[in-house]
Amino acid sequence: MLASTTVPGWKGYTQKTASVLEILTFTLCAATLLIALINNNLSMKLFNITGVLAILTLIVRGKTATLTGKACILPAAILLIGIVDVIWYSMFKVDNSPFRATYHSYLNTAKIFLFGTFIVLLASTSKFKVKKNALLYLFYSVSFIIFGYATWLKFNAGMARIDFGIGTATGAAYSIMLIGIISAISILCVEKSHPLLFLLNTAAIFTALIFTQTRSAVLLFPVICAITLVLYFSKAPKKLFLSVITFLTFLVVLSFIFSKPISQRYESAMHDIEKYQTKNNSQSSLGARLAMYQVGFDIFEEAPLAWRGAEERAQSAKGLVAKDKSLLGVMPYLNVHLHNEFIEAGSLKGLAGVLSTLLFYAGLFYAVYYYRSLGLFAFTLAIIGLGLSDVLIWSRSVPIIIICGTTVLLFFQSQRELPARPEE
Repeated sequence: MLASTTVPGWKGYTQKTASVLEILTFTLCAATLLIALINNNLSMKLFNITGVLAILTLIVRGKTATLTGKACILPAAILLIGIVDVIWYSMFKVDNSPFRATYHSYLNTAKIFLFGTFIVLLASTSKFKVKKNALLYLFYSVSFIIFGYATWLKFNAGMARIDFGIGTATGAAYSIMLIGIISAISILCVEKSHPLLFLLNTAAIFTALIFTQTRSAVLLFPVICAITLVLYFSKAPKKLFLSVITFLTFLVVLSFIFSKPISQRYESAMHDIEKYQTKNNSQSSLGARLAMYQVGFDIFEEAPLAWRGAEERAQSAKGLVAKDKSLLGVMPYLNVHLHNEFIEAGSLKGLAGVLSTLLFYAGLFYAVYYYRSLGLFAFTLAIIGLGLSDVLIWSRSVPIIIICGTTVLLFFQSQRELPARPEE
């Protein structure tokens, strides 16, 4: 008799405990997502706590019917990145290395993706429901807070290219863009979606990106937003037409307002390309990228299966530069990364690095299909698009935003399906 009453009581207690832990995990995850935009150190500490909470929640919750093989595909892809980075770090890290920053960045990435496995797994199997739209509207307001802060930095702090205090303007741009996509998508997840508010959100983030003067983000963000609108209104041609026209109007107006910095960055890009093509000079922003791609690919091609330490890669790069002075632009970046996700992974971890990155992308796309998530689709396009011109799976702030952003979007999806697409 005692056993029959105690077991259900204990089960109820563990379920309540798991629910509290789950709420705390998702709340802290959302807070960490935003803090990563402005404070690397604090966001890393909060992320570690979030990861521990996610593990505890999964343990306390125990078996769940939603824990299926399909739901585990994305967490498994995230886990693979973490394992590969841990193995690489363990194999090649040495004391007093001149490439300490590179190893430290990969160690942080490994921690983020290992903990991220459990955070995303929790979101993938969550049954927790929030009936009100307050959370979605709260996330929607984030873009305008970012816009306000970016405007203040631009005009009051005297920053030519705003960086939000996380190191570089490019890092700030990627963070702004990824968080901006989540913020914009949140307004399409409410019971009565607001396409005009989506467009206003897009305009706010696009302006903040212009303040960073990061070309890849400025070019890619409106394209992703346009694709999102087309997919959302695919069954409503008239509303699609009006939305696209309004979107293009916003874009033209903003481009006109900021024509000077946009034209300056365009002219700078053309100058870099001309300098590289006609003078074989890669000592410029775009020229250095092209040199890094060439050097990284040559190192990978020499031994595709080999793993290399940062020191060995640097020595190989220096050998290539000695033979071809047009690749000189790669030199300042040997203790950073090679500005392309696949080139960077292949030059250090060989084919294993390339495949782990590819499987991560595939895992994201599978999650898009499995959960039918328009928000995760837009987020994935941003991760891959930016990853072709830079390295996002590296260091702290952007990987944290990738994991926390994926978690938040999966949580949005678990609350409700996106409203039925507007029809005529």
